[in-house]
Amino acid sequence: MKISLNFILIFDILYSYKINKGKTPVAKGNYIKLIFGLKLKQLRQEKNMSLSALATKSNLSISYLNEIESGKKYPKIDKIATLAESLGVTYDKLVSLKLMRNLAPIEELLESNILEQLPLDHYGIDIGKLIGVMSNTSLQLSALISTFIETAKGSEMIQNNFSRTALKTFKEFNDNYFEDLENAAKQFAKKNSLKGLPTIEYKQLKSILEKKYNYVIDESTLNNFSELSELRAVMVKGKKNKLFLNNKLSDQRKAFVVGEELAYNFLDIKDKSFIYSSSRVNSFDQLLNYFKAAYFSTALIINHEFFVLDINKFFNLSKWNEEKFLALIEKYNATPEMFFQRLTNLSAKYLGLNKFFFLRFNYYLGTDKYNLSKEVRLNTRRSPGGYQSSEHYCRRWVSIDTLNKLEKILKKKKTYNGKTAGILHSIFLDTNDEYLCISAAQPSSLINNNIYSVTIGYQVDDTLKQKINFWNDSSVPRKIVNDTCEKCTLTECKERIAPPVAAEKIETSLKIEEAICLLQKSVK
Repeated sequence: MKISLNFILIFDILYSYKINKGKTPVAKGNYIKLIFGLKLKQLRQEKNMSLSALATKSNLSISYLNEIESGKKYPKIDKIATLAESLGVTYDKLVSLKLMRNLAPIEELLESNILEQLPLDHYGIDIGKLIGVMSNTSLQLSALISTFIETAKGSEMIQNNFSRTALKTFKEFNDNYFEDLENAAKQFAKKNSLKGLPTIEYKQLKSILEKKYNYVIDESTLNNFSELSELRAVMVKGKKNKLFLNNKLSDQRKAFVVGEELAYNFLDIKDKSFIYSSSRVNSFDQLLNYFKAAYFSTALIINHEFFVLDINKFFNLSKWNEEKFLALIEKYNATPEMFFQRLTNLSAKYLGLNKFFFLRFNYYLGTDKYNLSKEVRLNTRRSPGGYQSSEHYCRRWVSIDTLNKLEKILKKKKTYNGKTAGILHSIFLDTNDEYLCISAAQPSSLINNNIYSVTIGYQVDDTLKQKINFWNDSSVPRKIVNDTCEKCTLTECKERIAPPVAAEKIETSLKIEEAICLLQKSVK
């Protein structure tokens, strides 16, 4: 097979990602500046020399020395030699990247690349100033920094989890609703004569991307490479930008991907990954831009005015109806994830339901491992599970029920591409918090033997009782649930698949504390 230049570029992109493991490479220039600045400050303070005194002795300005110590500038060779002489140390000692013992944790922190993964600039934090503050800490705090680094390495925090948590918090602070992106989607729809439609189909968006933005869309070539079979799409820049779509995608998913590419162009977003997957981004900026494009695409495809009317009509039903709910998803040319994401966008703003959590689970058929891949929590302390948990999520959740239900169907119908849905009134064991949870599941179009579910859990309060008529439908099952089997003290649980070891440890600790209190009282 003849491989075109475009595919050489694709493999170059993938190879680069593999080498860097999805991380932004360490900014060596900044790292060297920061280390040198710390070394200079440390040596100056050891000599009990003020900045003014060093400035006089080296014939360099105080402001210039201050910029060096804060990691903003790196001096030329002649100035380094002058500084070394002024401090009474060798040139080699001054330029060495090794810090003294009390600053060793900072050196390790810089080398670990953790700070590169933190979106500090988005929070107005100057990394140089942060390192400067840390350099003045005590040995105890230095030990704490070392502990933090080791914990980060052990829990894979350096692999973009900081950025994902920051994005999750960003969405929650904004009630998961973004007016600027909603308006941008409306403007785009109006400019392209798409206004007034409840949903937009793939062929319409494809036509706009090809004709207005001069793209070529290839729906066959990507699947000739087994290494790319689980990617949704790859974009390659050229005289004519080329978007390679996975031919396993449904028209719904193709519409979503093309909507994202239109967003990058319409919003003039330059910093982006050319591989269509949120797990294959190299920085917080790319992750944030990926979120913006995905939000824009969903807002464009699912018109909020029609959507809100239909959701309110559905919530006014006196009885839960799975068939009508699944039909509603189909009406909006959406996957369950797109539909539920739109629901989380509009619930607080237009439905008055601002207390909920959203979960996405992935599951490989025939296993007992359920992977929580996405979550959002809005105005509620309850967020079942959590990323990177090594414990077993509660098997009583409706998220798991819908996956199990779909798995049973797939055992009978191997080519089934439909959806399942479910509802559960969940009462959490330890707090008695109540949530009305609606879930839907569907097979993955790209990954063999993989299915996923999405769930929104609305907190049951007076507002919900007014907004959702079927909240107390007698046919809606009620279950006591918990976070994980390991943390759960519920007895006679048929769904339990792991012993309550974490709960037992806590209980043992409490008993020890109680015994110590009794012992102290007996002595008095």
